[in-house]
Amino acid sequence: MKNKYKECKLVLNGVNFSVDPRIELFHTVEVIQGIPFVNFIELDYKQKIASHFQHGKTHPLFAFLDKNQLYGKLFTTIDAPILMMLHLTNDLEWRKDVEVPEARRPALDSLRVLMKDFAEASNYAGFFNSNVDLYNVSLTTLTYNLPGFDEKNRLMDYCGNRNHKGYEFNVILNFLGWGNFGPRIFNKDGAQLYAVIAPEKTAIRVPTFDVGALYRLLWHEFAHSFANPAEEKIAGEFDKFEKLWEPVKESMRAQAYHSWQSVVKEHLTEAIACRMAALKFGEDAAALNYVRPQIGRRWIYLNPLLKALKYYEANREVYPTLESFMPKIAEAFQAINQHDIDGWLAEMDALKKPNLKAMPTVGAIYDTKNILIIVSTGETDREADRRLKDFIDNYKGRIKTLKDAAIIADTAALAMDLADYNLSVWGTPSGNKFLQKHLSQIPIVVHSDKIIGESVYEGTGYGLLIGWVNPFNPEKVMAVYTGQNPADLIDFNRIMNGSGNYHIFKNFITIKQSSFSKNGSVWVAK
Repeated sequence: MKNKYKECKLVLNGVNFSVDPRIELFHTVEVIQGIPFVNFIELDYKQKIASHFQHGKTHPLFAFLDKNQLYGKLFTTIDAPILMMLHLTNDLEWRKDVEVPEARRPALDSLRVLMKDFAEASNYAGFFNSNVDLYNVSLTTLTYNLPGFDEKNRLMDYCGNRNHKGYEFNVILNFLGWGNFGPRIFNKDGAQLYAVIAPEKTAIRVPTFDVGALYRLLWHEFAHSFANPAEEKIAGEFDKFEKLWEPVKESMRAQAYHSWQSVVKEHLTEAIACRMAALKFGEDAAALNYVRPQIGRRWIYLNPLLKALKYYEANREVYPTLESFMPKIAEAFQAINQHDIDGWLAEMDALKKPNLKAMPTVGAIYDTKNILIIVSTGETDREADRRLKDFIDNYKGRIKTLKDAAIIADTAALAMDLADYNLSVWGTPSGNKFLQKHLSQIPIVVHSDKIIGESVYEGTGYGLLIGWVNPFNPEKVMAVYTGQNPADLIDFNRIMNGSGNYHIFKNFITIKQSSFSKNGSVWVAK
């Protein structure tokens, strides 16, 4: 190479975060060739590539790609190019320290030789080095948003492999990539574990990454290196339960898991990821944002595995490693019966409701008629409840669409047929009996000391506005005005509100205003 690549790397508690010139070169080739597997986010880095290499398509590499389709002929899966690039050195020679199956394919070796020549002829290293400011600010921004990050040690502690020195954990920012990947490369000393992550969007010209998705990818993919060998030692035990594949076979195959053994391994590593989330963010946050979406994808055997892993966590003196606990994992599968499966499938169907493309905004109630206001009868803070009801009376009189709305008690609402009404529901989850019954379908949890949505908001004094649908008629709106105390809602209208599906505020300051979206066919807060 004419220029040596500048290193763009940060290390957080043993995990390497980097921008990799091999990955960036591959996607640069995609941009020049016009291959539509580059991501769809607005990033002027794409224009820089197109402009800088505007004459690069005359190189023989691109004539080769005209004759050899990158996806479909050279590669059959979207993640295969990433693994090939990681099997190369920065000088695009095949690595000598690991097994490289791609080297045995003449077409891929030709691709390698041509990419190497293109990189040298175009001085790709010079282009890469000219973008280090972008790379470094992206690395800094991402790692800034990972406070208390110690996932390598946490995962190795969880699996009982803390003293294993041969595992290298790597996170690669994949600026132009589509999707997240978790390749693993093994050598005689251990393994190089990768999480190759693509940006979710951009902010002020800088790519931003989904932190929740990053954690899940890290835990899931890195856990494979510990869970797979442990499972394989008693694989015959799991083969006995292959009949359990049938209820999930179609959906698992659609997610690229084509054997019962792969389903067992994937469920186990996903269960570990969910438990890592619970131990980091709390049980409710993990259930809301990690478990529910996977159940919605028909990962129903998470249910017994999560129960088993909780037992593992409570008995580590008996089971110091995941490997030592594998017989108990087998027992968890053995105990599954048809009644369990039917219950889990029913739970999955319930989680997917309401079956809508979008939820109403917080302010959608004000564009409706036939509104019913439902207030609490069970608030423990009677004075705050009285003040909130005084506010509701006053507020109702000042809003045109609310003037004709009737106000009823939660107990009365529970006895009524509400299908024809747009609902305006007020009070805390513990004080309003109607909310107690129906709030669980909404992907936000209100506790006395925190609110949990996409993130966890610790403390007290939070109010929450929610746009949802009438649980008895999805064509009607339900607006929810709730919080940790009735007083937290009084004068909420001092805040600019109405857009978005939910609005978290404290002391009249907006903490988060955002939307609900589908993840695994299950509604989540974004």
